[in-house]
Amino acid sequence: MKFDDVIFHPKRFAILTILFLFKEMTEGDLAKAVGISWGSLSTHLKRLEDEEYIERRKAITVKGVRTVVKITKFGYSKYREEVEKLRKVLDDLNQNI
Repeated sequence: MKFDDVIFHPKRFAILTILFLFKEMTEGDLAKAVGISWGSLSTHLKRLEDEEYIERRKAITVKGVRTVVKITKFGYSKYREEVEKLRKVLDDLNQNI
């Protein structure tokens, strides 16, 4: 069984997990939630965006213009598939203990 290398990078997995739960979030809130720097966040978001797992858009908020990150339907589906693969591996391990 092969896992998606883009999704299973620890930081990208954390980003997608948060977006899976909350659907969308500003880049600032996402950086705080994951606990990573802006530079690192930008790099990982670009990779996820290139694979069409997320999309970014500008939004006007009370605090000014912010970039909102949203998980796409494709990203949501791929994340679920990868988590199911992980569950299967863990279930197989538990049966062999």
